[in-house]
Amino acid sequence: MIRILHLSYCNGITGAGIAAGRIHNCISEYDKSSINSFFSSNNDRIQNIKTLRKKKLLPKLYIFFKKYFERIIIKIIKYEDNIFHSVSVFPSLKHHEINKLDIDIVHIHWVQHETISIEEIGKIKFPIVWTLHDCWPFSSTEHYQKDKFDERYMNGYKIKNRFNFSEYIDKICFLRKKFSWKNNIYLIAPSKWIANCALRSSLMKSKKIEIIPNPIDTEIFKPINKNNARKSLKINKNKKVILFGSIDGGIDPRKGADLLKNVLDILKITKTDFQLVIFGKKSKNQNIFNNNFFEIIQMGKINSNYKMATLYSAADIFVIPSRIESFGQTASEAQSCGTPVIGFDIGGLKDIVVNKESGLLIEPYNCEKMAKGIENILSDGNKISKFSEASRANALKNFNYKKVAKSHIDFYKDILNYGK
Repeated sequence: MIRILHLSYCNGITGAGIAAGRIHNCISEYDKSSINSFFSSNNDRIQNIKTLRKKKLLPKLYIFFKKYFERIIIKIIKYEDNIFHSVSVFPSLKHHEINKLDIDIVHIHWVQHETISIEEIGKIKFPIVWTLHDCWPFSSTEHYQKDKFDERYMNGYKIKNRFNFSEYIDKICFLRKKFSWKNNIYLIAPSKWIANCALRSSLMKSKKIEIIPNPIDTEIFKPINKNNARKSLKINKNKKVILFGSIDGGIDPRKGADLLKNVLDILKITKTDFQLVIFGKKSKNQNIFNNNFFEIIQMGKINSNYKMATLYSAADIFVIPSRIESFGQTASEAQSCGTPVIGFDIGGLKDIVVNKESGLLIEPYNCEKMAKGIENILSDGNKISKFSEASRANALKNFNYKKVAKSHIDFYKDILNYGK
């Protein structure tokens, strides 16, 4: 029996929060003997999760204040890279609560929005397993590097411009992590790409790391008859459907909404041939798709996994034009529903899409080649069917709850024996 505490900002709402909840759930289903609890700072969106989160008014107000004030601090620093930054400086006292528990391992997920401070993570007395939902654990304040040439996480954030205030903040945050995290930290990487990043980092290069993909409930995310799916969603069954979306609706530049706009402008198919379906939080960014060449259907934010599976099943292809992905959860969901995926050959997508078998991986960020890839698939019904079958098989083989849960349990056991 292993007693695990998952620590996360939330267990729903965000991509990392959804992944954290699924990791918790698959372990609970696989190993009934384990005590598997969840400690979150935000509202719970997943059923059957035991939480240790306090519900009193004053702690809730403090949590809100910390999150709000940190965003003010980030604005004052004036980062100009369009990347999410976190300083994790306000005390939460969660380490005191955690250290009193009868547990074996603390499994950390995405803990920003001031869930717990950098210093408090270093005061946790139990072994820590940390899933790399982004690059923050081995970087400074940034959650992803601004470009492929940003190697500060490898060289310790040397000050290059002594008049740039943000560089000093990044250096301080890096040093806070370096000197605080002396405890036993073990890493889980959802993809080979982010594992390699961590192994090149100054902070985490000596840590034990295991590559385990995020799980998908393949009993929920499964193929549904395409005509029935479209009928239930009121989508035209006589046109090809290109699906695009993310939880934040493409607000984040990483998701590549602007790149998709370029791809659509190049496509030679017209609105009589296909329709673009978009899901996610509605934003001004979605207006960039508007033109007279194709029909656009805005589905908005979808909170039901079953409806999401229906939407994936209604599509002929799912396009994910992201600039960077630590994993690519929407891609794995689409494949589990038997929907071929087209994306750029970057990050975690390399571990999800089997190129020319379950979808296409396009040279980054070649919009012309992506447009040709879309046309190539949509023009060949047999190819769609072939890719669809391979997509489902790939998801069943690599992302199913049982396999991912076993990988986690084996890693926990290895760590506990490793420390003896």
